[in-house]
Amino acid sequence: MLIGDAAHATSPSAGQGASLALEDAIVLAQCLRDIPQLADAFVTYEGLRRKRAEKIVKFSRERGSNKALTNPVARWFRDLMMPFFLKRFANAISFAWLYTYKVDWQQKITKIEGQTV
Repeated sequence: MLIGDAAHATSPSAGQGASLALEDAIVLAQCLRDIPQLADAFVTYEGLRRKRAEKIVKFSRERGSNKALTNPVARWFRDLMMPFFLKRFANAISFAWLYTYKVDWQQKITKIEGQTV
């Protein structure tokens, strides 16, 4: 069983590797706590985490690719303009899915039906 960066390595530019690992650990612990059969707990864990993890990995790759400018003039212009755009147009709500995610430890996890190990 792999969790965290071992299962879904994100680009360092996203800064989400440790966050995903902690989320994974909590959700896995919930599944192990609430689902008696070990195999079912692992399948349920994967079902609960896959969509978010894949979305973050995709986001981090796209974000990392945007930083890989090779043209020195384009890099200079990007670095000059970035503070201006971030101050005026950055919308914290647009990244809320990434930065405000919370795992509710009190939530009871139930087996996801229809999946197999």
